[in-house]
Amino acid sequence: MMPRLLLFPVALCCLAVCGCHDGPLYALKHANPYFVREWKKDEALGITDFQRRKELELLVRTLPSMSANEQAEYMVHLQQILDKDPSPDMRHLAVRASTSISGPAALSLAQQALDDDSLKVRMAACDVLGKRPEPEAAQSLAKLVGESSNLDIRQAALRALGGHRGDVVKDSLKLALDDRDPAIRMAAMQSLEQVTGEPLGTSDPDVWVAYLEGKPYESNPGSFAERMRSMF
Repeated sequence: MMPRLLLFPVALCCLAVCGCHDGPLYALKHANPYFVREWKKDEALGITDFQRRKELELLVRTLPSMSANEQAEYMVHLQQILDKDPSPDMRHLAVRASTSISGPAALSLAQQALDDDSLKVRMAACDVLGKRPEPEAAQSLAKLVGESSNLDIRQAALRALGGHRGDVVKDSLKLALDDRDPAIRMAAMQSLEQVTGEPLGTSDPDVWVAYLEGKPYESNPGSFAERMRSMF
């Protein structure tokens, strides 16, 4: 038993000394469920899920500093993870890692992740799409707001729309102002403050509807955050 327990710290020491000798995804490239038919025992394989996760976390941090060619190379591996990895944590990290990669492949990955089985992955996809510059990202979020039956996902999509501009965004947020759920209305008003730059608050959806329709509306009631700060 004792020799087996000693294997783990020894392995970590070896990893620390050797480093990532083929980039942050060394373990994922050389032994992963896409290139081998089945996993052997961790001790025999030498590469564990723990190591794969740590390397992917490293990739999330280092991708922004890579060249476009390097990012494109890793994009292939991120897509494989989203397509085939059974771990929601790994798929979640793959989506997060795509944030800093430009181009249609990264956009497509985030859009695909909106249909993932894991709520965690879908939430990450909303966040990533909120940071992407493409109009298609906003369109995907607006569609999700209108079609999803999951309250958490709809709120995440509404918050993400705050990072975009345009008529599609405003129309989607305006429609959400009429929702029966107060959390949805709140998220829509918070994003409208970001989109328009107008501090019309989050207490009265009708004020926002009037503003968006170009009708007269009452003076600024203050945002929710401002009202909370004024109480202390």
